[in-house]
Amino acid sequence: MHVHMVSPEFSITPSLREYLEQRLHSSFAPLRGKIADIAVRLRDLNGPRGGRDMQCQVLVTMPGKPAVVIREVQENMYNAIDRAVKRAAYRVSRIASRRRPAGRELVQHSEPEI
Repeated sequence: MHVHMVSPEFSITPSLREYLEQRLHSSFAPLRGKIADIAVRLRDLNGPRGGRDMQCQVLVTMPGKPAVVIREVQENMYNAIDRAVKRAAYRVSRIASRRRPAGRELVQHSEPEI
């Protein structure tokens, strides 16, 4: 499981990075073998104007499964991380637990030999 963190609008502080890594580790630990990559993008949507504008986007890719993309906007980046990671982990666990529908086996009937 590879984790990529991107934050184009501001630098990720060591405490924020540690918090994010801890949340990802604890939330995705049971699913570790089923996840290929996790990409997290942190953004300040309104810049210095303030308001409810901190966005955390979590993208999780799994082999042979659809990608999971969760975006959460909150006033506080820590809250946005909490909600986005929790929602992403829930969605990934639901997708990972699905069984593939059993396909119908093709039965070939052959002509009896005379």
